[in-house]
Amino acid sequence: MRATFAHGLWSSPDSGKAEWLRSHGWEVHALDMRKHGWDQASQTRVVLEAIDEMGPFDVLIGSSFGGLATANAAAQRPELDLRLVLLAPAFGYLDLLRADLGEAGMAAWEASGAHTFHPPGWEEPVVMPWSFVEAAKPLAWPSLPHPTAILHGSNDVVVPLSHSQKALDANPKATLTVVDDDHRLQASYADMKRLAEGLKNG
Repeated sequence: MRATFAHGLWSSPDSGKAEWLRSHGWEVHALDMRKHGWDQASQTRVVLEAIDEMGPFDVLIGSSFGGLATANAAAQRPELDLRLVLLAPAFGYLDLLRADLGEAGMAAWEASGAHTFHPPGWEEPVVMPWSFVEAAKPLAWPSLPHPTAILHGSNDVVVPLSHSQKALDANPKATLTVVDDDHRLQASYADMKRLAEGLKNG
């Protein structure tokens, strides 16, 4: 199996998921999702470049914010034969930000032009400009024109399961598998592999 892997916002190409798939004989191209910037448009560009310059792939895999970027990139190539596995994708990202910061926090971010995040396990904070929010607005709920398997944990407190359910309702080519896991899906690597292989053979 030849695959891309798009990591989450606070993660890196050194993903445990990508390494696990490699240990099972896969050729996995783990993308540097911050190569062009932090915002969703920049990260979507990373996936588009992989599709256009390195494809074809058997499956495109994306986790959280990288799952959203993978979905957005594939939506811009509806004519291609693509298959997606999205791991707790960050659909509705603006709603996630509002839930985290509140309306007052979002207003303060817009007024000041920047907001400081302290990612878990990071030594240095990350300062995001308001343009990060603006870039997310048209890309929060991409269409899914290709066969797409969504994997989501029932105990996810980062991206609510309801966001994947909403995407499922709007996209007939998508399926949703719910597992007893959290946002990182560390207990569900075998499910990720099974879903990807099912799409390829499907």
